[in-house]
Order: sequence, then structure tokens, then C-alpha cells
Amino acid sequence: MFDMFRRFSLTLLVLIALAAASLAEDYVPKSGEFPPAGTGTYLAGELVIIDPVNRRGGLRLDGNEPHDRYHSGPLHYFAMLPYGMVSYNGAPAELRDIPIGTHVHGYFYLPPVGEEETIPPLPNDMAKYEIKQNHAVSLEDDFSFYQRRGQSWKVVSIDPNKGKIDVAPVGELAKDGINTPYTFDIDDITKVWQGRTLVDLADIALEQVVQFNLGWSPGWRDREFKVSDIWLDEESRKFATDLQRRRHVKYQKQRWLPGWIDSVEDNDFGGGIVTLTLFGGMHPSLYADLKATQEKGYHVAVAEKTLRTWFHRSDRKLGNVVEWKETADPPPGSSGIQIRMKFTELLDGYRPGRCVRLKCDTWTFVTMPSEERVKTIEEQKRSAVFSLP
Repeated sequence: MFDMFRRFSLTLLVLIALAAASLAEDYVPKSGEFPPAGTGTYLAGELVIIDPVNRRGGLRLDGNEPHDRYHSGPLHYFAMLPYGMVSYNGAPAELRDIPIGTHVHGYFYLPPVGEEETIPPLPNDMAKYEIKQNHAVSLEDDFSFYQRRGQSWKVVSIDPNKGKIDVAPVGELAKDGINTPYTFDIDDITKVWQGRTLVDLADIALEQVVQFNLGWSPGWRDREFKVSDIWLDEESRKFATDLQRRRHVKYQKQRWLPGWIDSVEDNDFGGGIVTLTLFGGMHPSLYADLKATQEKGYHVAVAEKTLRTWFHRSDRKLGNVVEWKETADPPPGSSGIQIRMKFTELLDGYRPGRCVRLKCDTWTFVTMPSEERVKTIEEQKRSAVFSLP
């Protein structure tokens, strides 16, 4: 009887694991709903092209699977979900902050309903290479990916003449990515950071615990990578993170924090109550600015799913905060911050599921460059589909 129960329990666990794996592969993002934790298809590769305005790009995926992808296959084209989070050098980032050629890690979903054509289908002769999960909830460089998971690298050996460095993972091992001893290419154009300055390859010492970013290597097909940047000490890593943090905070203050509308309660004679949730992945100081000034209300502009606005400096309304609510352990893409706001007038774009951007009272109004704004209905339609090269 015990053996029968044991076999039944093991079978049940296997079925649950298979169901969870299926959910991770097949989950379709829904408007106004953040994805469940632990879902998404893991993919990694070199960031080859980007459309920074519409938050889209293309990856040269690691390795050569399916057979001959490296030589004959296309890039993996993707779009960031509205709440998709980007990290670079250990800090929040925009896609535009990551240099072309950087190796990145991401988690991807099937396209949301109605957005299947955002990434156009591949030509018939390329169909065998297609990966249907092409909407990203996160994208991180190696520095951010491994550091966030508690994994660093110890230098085991380095041979500048052969252009090789051997490293071994230390700390808590990452579930995805590389978590075993590895040999990488390294050469005299690798940027070696120590403190706040660049130093030479000769300054890399054995047993040092480091972080690095990777890039393309001639052996990419066989999962060989080149170290493009390596940070030798804690000071250099903190400095890189702080630089990116400052860039990120400035960018968001100028373009405002993104979120989406959960519900709208219309008043009988105009105006109403709008409930919205802020997206995650932003630096905590930005949320703190909003929380500290909530008695002054927030300017709220309508945004597209790409997070582009029309002319948010004037195309916005000021709402008063009725309620600020924070939820612990929010799902991927959510900040856990939900705000109810009262408006005397409602813009047409204040509808459930629509994206918005919020401005704190203390942030300076800035007019964005023309190409970042949506200016016509025709341009809005064009921006809905990624133009593949």
C-alpha cells in the first residue's frame, strides 16, 4: 500500500511539474493582468539591433540550435511588454542604455491577444527557426543577471597570450544562464575596471571575485563568448551601478513613470475616479518621490503600449490622490503600488487596460524630442508593428 501511495505521489508531482512547465511556455499576457511569478521562456543572446523609441529589438541567440541557426537563421525579434523591465550594470535601464553587442538574458511570453503581428512572422523559408515567445517581461546584461541572483565569478587562470580566462561561479548559483566553470575569450580591447578607472589585463589577479559582461566571439556557434567588460572590485561595480542609476532616474523624471489603468468610475456630470497600478523595475527613489508628494496630486498622460506619449507636457490632466495602496511581493512587471485618483475631467484614453505615465509635482516639465512622441493616427498605426531589417 505504501509503495502504491508513493508511486501515486511521484506521478502527481511529475504531472504538476509538467503543467507548470506548460504554463511557463504557453502563457499569453492579458490586458490589465500581470503574468504569474515563475513563468516565461528563458532566452539569451547578443543584442544586435534595437528600436529604442518603441522598445523592440533583435537577439542573436546563443549557440546553433536548431541546427545551423547561427549561419542560416534570423535574429530573434522581440518587443518589450509595457511592464517589461530592463537592467544594465546592476541598475534599472531603458533598452537604449544597453550597448549593441551586449550579451543579455530575458524571459519571454507569447504575444498578447491582438498583438500577434507586432513582430511580423518570418518568411516561409525561415519558419523552422521561429520561437513564438517574442514579448519580453525582462531583459538584463550579464552583470545584472548574475549579481541579482547572487552569483559572482572567481578568476581561476588567465592567459593573455592565448586570449583566454578561466572562471568558476561562486555564491548562489543562477538557475538559468552559465553556472559551471567556463573559459571565455579576453583580449586587449576588454575594458578592465578597477575602482573608478580602466586598468590593464595584467591587473587581473587570480582568485579575484569579479562580474563581467559578455559579447560576441568567433566561436559563438559553440557557445563561446568574449569578455567585453570586467569589474575587479566592489568599488568599480558600485560606481558602474550608480552611473546607470543616475541615467535611469533622469530619464524617468523627464518621461514620467509608466503604469496602466485598472478601473474607471465615471461621475454623472464629468470627471471620475481612476484606479491605476505603477509598473515595476524603476528605482525606489522615483516611487518615493511620488509617495512624498501625493497631497499635490499627479499629472497623468495617456501612453501607448510602447510607453510613448503624444505630447505629455500638455496632453495630460491633474488628479488628486484618494488612496495610495502598496502590496508586498507583486507579480513580475508590477511595482505593487496602486493609486486611486479623482479627476474633474477625464481624457478619452483613461480606460481600463490603457497605459499612462505619471508625473510627480517636483519633477520639471520637459518637452521630449519629436521622434519620441506619437503625432498622428498614421504614425500610431505604423508604430504598432516592428519593421524588421
